[in-house]
Amino acid sequence: MSLASICMGRLSVKGWAGLVIVATTLMSTTGYAADGVGGCGTIRLGETAIAMLSDEPLVKIFANGVGLILLLDTGAEATVLTPAAAQRIGTRYTGVELGRQVHGIARDLPAGELELRSFTIGGVEVPRRRVRVAPIEIVNAASGPLDGVLGADTLSSFDIDLDLPDHRMTLYRGQSCAAASPAWVQPYARIAAGRSPSNRLYFSVQLDSRRISALLDTGAQFSVLSMRTALGLGVSEAALARDPPVTVYGAVGEQMSAHTHRFFRLEVGGEVIRNPEIDVTELRLNEADLVLGVDFLGSRRVWMSYGSQQLFLMRRI
Repeated sequence: MSLASICMGRLSVKGWAGLVIVATTLMSTTGYAADGVGGCGTIRLGETAIAMLSDEPLVKIFANGVGLILLLDTGAEATVLTPAAAQRIGTRYTGVELGRQVHGIARDLPAGELELRSFTIGGVEVPRRRVRVAPIEIVNAASGPLDGVLGADTLSSFDIDLDLPDHRMTLYRGQSCAAASPAWVQPYARIAAGRSPSNRLYFSVQLDSRRISALLDTGAQFSVLSMRTALGLGVSEAALARDPPVTVYGAVGEQMSAHTHRFFRLEVGGEVIRNPEIDVTELRLNEADLVLGVDFLGSRRVWMSYGSQQLFLMRRI
């Protein structure tokens, strides 16, 4: 993300618990290639399973033919591998590159960049094969250390049908027209979005009495609001001090204090959520005031159309 939301949660468990085979069942794909953004129409390319462990979505990708387990992080601007993962796929991490950084919630880390020989998700070749390498710390409480994160620079090559309740992600050829739509038959909400230079989709929501900007972040276990926005909504520092304290953990090892505040009303795509509980802390995001995490996405299906700059949202019963 900035990687500001990576592993943004209230738990940080170190150590290896043994990772069972995750997301190894790859569905059959069509003969289409992921050759960038197209016009209208849904052309399915492939599908991969998502393992939900400790409320974090994990996917298996193949880099240079080697399987890696990554955190699926729609809020991260870049796909990042750890140095150990880079070494395992047969590429030596030679160190940092001038100007390359991985941004955390409180500090930055220098990074390098690799050109992969091959990069596939669900049997689909990713057209962009450049990934960053940095000493990030991605630890899942149930499985142990991960090999990195799968971010928006990769995901934005496609239309993404993300169904966390059903534990799957389907890749479609990117659509670019205003009439773009998902391959769904049930009722859904259409949300106009902006696309930032870092390929994150941001959109407008209503929190209490104010319209604010938000983004969907599968790398965050819990939804998080910026302190500045909370104060602008009339939540005093004294009120926040009385709220339950929590700790927000970032991917690069930093920690930040937060408080869980109960707001009155959150409206997203016409759906009203009463009395939402949202963590409030300092956020370093240019695009959004609010990060909607897995606590929101865990009961919803979302279609992310980067080319047409739209989101489609369906509530799972």
